[in-house]
This record gives sequence, structure tokens and C-alpha cells, in this order.
Amino acid sequence: TSVLIDGQQRLTSLYVLFNDEAPAFYEGEKLHRGLWFNIVTETFSWYQKTKMQGQPEWIDVHKFLSDGGLNGLLERSKDKSDEKDLYVQNINRLNRLDQIKDHSYTVDQLSGDEFSMEKVVEVFNMVNSAGTELTRMDLAMAHLCTVWSEARREINQFRDEMREYQFGVDIGVLGRCLAGVATGSVLFGREYEDATKEQFQSSWKRVRLAFAHLVNVLRHEAFIDSIDNLPSANVLVPVVVYLANRNGVFPSPLIKKRFIRWIYLAGLWQRYSGQTESTLQRDTSLVTGNDDDPTPELEHGIFQDRGRIKLQPEDLEGKGAMSPWGKFSYIVARSKGAKDWFSGIRLYDDAVGKANGLESHHIFPKAILRKSGFDTSKDRKVINEFANRAYLTQKANRTINAQAPSIYLPVVEETQPGSLQQQCIPMDRSLWASDRYLEFLHTRRELLAQEMNRYLDSFVADVAEDSTDEWAVRKRIKGGENASLEFKASLRWDYREGQVNKALEKVVSKTVAGFLNSKNGGTLLIGVSDDGEILGIEKDYSTLRKGQGRDEFELHLNQIIGKSLGESVPVFITPTFHSIDGQDVCQIAVESSDHPIYDNEGQFYLRIGNATRPLPVNEAVEYIQRNRH
Repeated sequence: TSVLIDGQQRLTSLYVLFNDEAPAFYEGEKLHRGLWFNIVTETFSWYQKTKMQGQPEWIDVHKFLSDGGLNGLLERSKDKSDEKDLYVQNINRLNRLDQIKDHSYTVDQLSGDEFSMEKVVEVFNMVNSAGTELTRMDLAMAHLCTVWSEARREINQFRDEMREYQFGVDIGVLGRCLAGVATGSVLFGREYEDATKEQFQSSWKRVRLAFAHLVNVLRHEAFIDSIDNLPSANVLVPVVVYLANRNGVFPSPLIKKRFIRWIYLAGLWQRYSGQTESTLQRDTSLVTGNDDDPTPELEHGIFQDRGRIKLQPEDLEGKGAMSPWGKFSYIVARSKGAKDWFSGIRLYDDAVGKANGLESHHIFPKAILRKSGFDTSKDRKVINEFANRAYLTQKANRTINAQAPSIYLPVVEETQPGSLQQQCIPMDRSLWASDRYLEFLHTRRELLAQEMNRYLDSFVADVAEDSTDEWAVRKRIKGGENASLEFKASLRWDYREGQVNKALEKVVSKTVAGFLNSKNGGTLLIGVSDDGEILGIEKDYSTLRKGQGRDEFELHLNQIIGKSLGESVPVFITPTFHSIDGQDVCQIAVESSDHPIYDNEGQFYLRIGNATRPLPVNEAVEYIQRNRH
């Protein structure tokens, strides 16, 4: 079987021309038809009734080519001598039109084991650089239809069914679910190309069952009313694959709750915002095994990338209502039974009646902030931050209009007691004044982060606070150092000499630089020996000027890295602290930098294997040119 990867539009047009109908694979709403030909003047034109009806010199090209060509035309006109004579007189022109079907086309064929789906996509996009890019998903769906001709129709039909429940996901999401169930992989590799029609059909039945069950769970138990409540529909893929391999249901209520929590976390921490396919495959491989509860491993994947799972108030700063955090704030408000501030009805974006529809309301209206000196253009991000938003009905939003919070919030508290706390509004009334807007935002971020973490923890109430993060750190330590993980006994305390050694700070900066310059970043654990022994960083604490523990340590760490590698570097690192066996360990999650990082001596470091090494100038230049943009 061959798969067409280029020329589909041209061939579709020819198919319609020759067969007077759309091909089975066509999904567009309408194809342009009605091409006619004047056999006397040899001109083509789209059909015009007043110009062509009853004029035998004009013939329908589609009908001519699809219904016997010249012979068919002569047969149909055998009882109309005038028309037949006209056709015979212009037989050469009709012959040339008929011979369009005999035209030869050049076809470039890629075949052989070396042409994987990924390689074919790469070749196509190189050749067709000025056109629309082909994706592996495009090619995978084309391949699926050659094996199972009804696949696209069935998938689209199911997608339309799910649209009625606000979960009409992209066909690519369902395609990955199908691939994951049929082959255990979402990468559309050799096992996908070798899968049979029967494999795909039986797997699709399981996907349908699993997806529908998951939608019910999300709508009724997770306050996720539609796919729009999720930052990415890809978070559904591993869960659907998991369910499809277990008769479409969760093995227990506890495991179901843990998967809901993971869906929240994967969305909040934008699990699939980078290398989507490889990350999806890692997660899918975890859910296709025999472990009935792979959620700890799934959460560990997020922990590896982000350095922590718990939300902090600063994560919410500057984020809009449509950000992952903004969307999650709606879910948390729903979980707390949030009500409209004026009507008292429960918030729900599918409420009956337009006036009861959900809107995101500015707690401090723009007009009020403008009067207080905020520039609606320059300060747009601060004004529109979701910490300045509350969910209300349309009618309530209009009732408030441009009133100051200090005026309408007391009324709300009096008439709808408790409704402000349900949406994490600070109850210190002095913060409702316009001149304290920034303090209001700061306080509300703290309340929102606190409630978000509380809600997330409620899904694993059997697990002690912070133990999830501790478990993940322990697991990393147990796995030992590797290309993306390094241990350091301390930041500046020399265990051998029993005193401060500032040269160790340089070693830490060098390791961070190596991860910054690597394609995928990495993680540094301080307070762990090379062989994985937990030493803690209390010795480092004692050497710091104020001796105040974690805060002073983090401040000193950022100063060291900023001084050694540049003031812009700290934005690429996330330090977090974890108590392991009663001792603090500092984990530094390092993102890949968007520009080459040199230390203050002009040295370029790179992570190679499980070591960080300086590169000579020529090798550094070559690496940067080859791997960075």
C-alpha cells in the first residue's frame, strides 16, 4: 500500500473532474464543480445558465469525462442529428479533451526500511519548505486510512458526538490515543506501520469506551466542563490509553482521584508545552505496564522537569484568566461551591439563560484603576492578572459595572455571606481600597495558591504533606547521577578541610552552566554525596552571614550564579528545598538557556555524559552553531 504525501489537492481536483463526485477521503464542505467547455471556441468557463442552457456547443466537462467521453457523448446525441453533426465537426477538439485522462504524471516514490514515518516527513518538509508543513500525525492518519478505509469517518463521527458534551478534541488527540492502545506507542513508528486492520478496529472500540468514561469523570467529578477548561487536550492521551487497557474504567476510586490530580498537575505545569511527542511517549509507556497505579511515576515526570509540584504565589504573578493557573482557579472556585455574588446561584458556565452565563469579572474595574494612576496600556498585564478576576454571572458583572471594590464588596459580604471567601478574596477591607491594589494582588495570590494546593492535596489525602515531593527526590537520588542529574555535597562547606571553601561555589556555577548550555537542561542536588548519601546543607547554613536557613541560602545561591554566569541566568533556574531524613536538600532545576552561557572568565561549559566539561573555543563555536538558534 502506498500513501500519498504530496499532490492531494491536485489529485482531488482531477478525481472530481473525471468522476463527477468527491473521493471517499474528502472532508471539505463543498467542492467547486460546474466546469463547461465550448467545443467551437475551445474555451472553458464555469456554468452560467443564461449563457449555456440549450446551447449544444457548450458541454459539461465533468459529465463528458465521467460518462464515456467522446463515445458516450455521441451515443447520447444519436437521436439529435443537429447536435451529433456539431460534435462530429469538432471531433478533434473533443478527442483532445477526452485524452486529458491519458496524460502521464511523474511520481516520486519513497520506499524501503530506511524511510520511517519521521524520515518521510523530514524529506517532504525539506522539499516543500514554502508550503504547509506535513506532520507525523498527517502521515499516520493517511496510513491508517489505507489499512482501514473507514477510520477517518469513524473517528470524526465520534469527535462530533463528543462535541455535544464540549469535548470535541482534535483528531490528532484521538489518533494518538488509538496509536497508544494499538501499539503501546504514540510515535507512529514501525509497530504502527505494521499494525493490522483488526488491531486498529478493536483498539478503537476500547478508545471510544475509555474516552467517553473519562469525559463523564471530568465533567461530574473534576469540575472540568469542557476541553476549554484544560490548557492542553494532550493530557487526556495517557489517561485514555490507561483506561482502554483496563476495560474503560478505573480500578478503584482512589486511583481515579489520583489520575484527576495528575491531569490538573500536567495542565498547570504545562507538561506538553515543549517536546510534546517524546514527553507523551514517556508518559504513555508508564500507563501501558502492569502497574495499576502509575500516577506516582507520572507525577515524578513533572517533578523532574519543574523541580517541584506544589504551587507558590509567585507562580501566579502576571498570569491571565486564560492561563493554566487562571483556568484552574475556576475549577477550585467550583470545588468550593462558589456562588454568584448577587443572585446566590452556583457558578456553572452552562447555566440556563444568557444573563446567568459565566463571565470573568475585574474585581478592581479598569476605570477605577485608571483613576488611581494605572496605565491601561503599559500596566495591562497587572490590570488583567487573574488575581484581579472573579467568576460571576453576566447580570452580576453588569450590576457592578465600574464600582470600586470598597463600595460593592461590603454589600456582597452582607447579602451573600461567605461568597467572597469561596473565591479567595482577602477579607482585610483595607485592601479593597484602590491605592492598595498591588497589596491586594499579592495577598490574593497567596490565598489562591494555598487553596489550589489544598484542593490538589485532597485527591491524595492519604499521603502526608510534602511526601510526594520527598518521594520524588528520594527516587532521583536512588537512580544515581546521569546526564541530567548531578549531586554536590555542599555549596561552600569543605567536608575534607572542615571549613568554608569558596572554590566549591565555582564548581556549582560550572555545573549549572553545563545544564544551561545543554539541550534539555538538568537538575543539581546540593546536600547529597557522590554515592547518594544524604548530607544536608545545614553546614552551609551555618556559614552564611545571617544564618537564616533556606531563604538566606537561596539568596546567596542566586548571587553566586548571577555574578559568575550573568544577571539574566537566575530566571532559568528554580531552587526548591526538601526535607530528607530530617535534613534539607536543595534541588536546582535548570532549564535550557535561550542563549549560550559563558562564565565570567569566558569559559563555555557543557554537560557530557554524567560530567560537566569546558569546551575549547573551536568546539564551543561548532556546538553552538549546530545546536542553538
